[in-house]
Amino acid sequence: HEAAIVIQLAAYIRNLGYQAVASMNDTSLVIPYAIKAGLGEYGRNQMVLTPDFGPRVRFSKIFTDLPLIADAPRRIGLAAYCGECTKCAEACPPKALPFGPPDLGQGSISTIKGVRKWSADCEKCFGYWAKLRTDCAICMRVCPFNRRYDRWQDRLWRRLALGRWRGLARRWEDRRGKRERLKPKDWWARLTARG
Repeated sequence: HEAAIVIQLAAYIRNLGYQAVASMNDTSLVIPYAIKAGLGEYGRNQMVLTPDFGPRVRFSKIFTDLPLIADAPRRIGLAAYCGECTKCAEACPPKALPFGPPDLGQGSISTIKGVRKWSADCEKCFGYWAKLRTDCAICMRVCPFNRRYDRWQDRLWRRLALGRWRGLARRWEDRRGKRERLKPKDWWARLTARG
């Protein structure tokens, strides 16, 4: 659906008389754009974390000359939580994610220097992907913000995690225990059981 939506929206903008080029996860650095637009904050796992979907998002963009009101970055509390949490770094099989605070580019040759952020060792990460012959996404799975916020308990947890009660939210998360990955057949069985 993502491709269809971004292409149709770009076509609509062109029909209004403006230039519009649809783009998915290519053409430019999508993470800085998403953060600058206030969609989320940068996490230790190198992803944009959003308050509603955690790290489970894909961003599309449209380059246009349509006059728009610009949004601004927001401090939501996600990055503050990441500053105290290391679940993704602990779970990373190749140990490519950092444990310390954000720095000015201490990762690897692939790290953009001079930008204060958590920097992964991308060579370790992609080397692990190559061994698997697929991607990994363990950092996404273990992220505490990877939740279903349609449940009241998860909404309460998020409220605590994004505010001054972060420590309580972290202890609650630790008691929750490790979440196991569902095998595809179990995922499909669960989906069909819901109807």
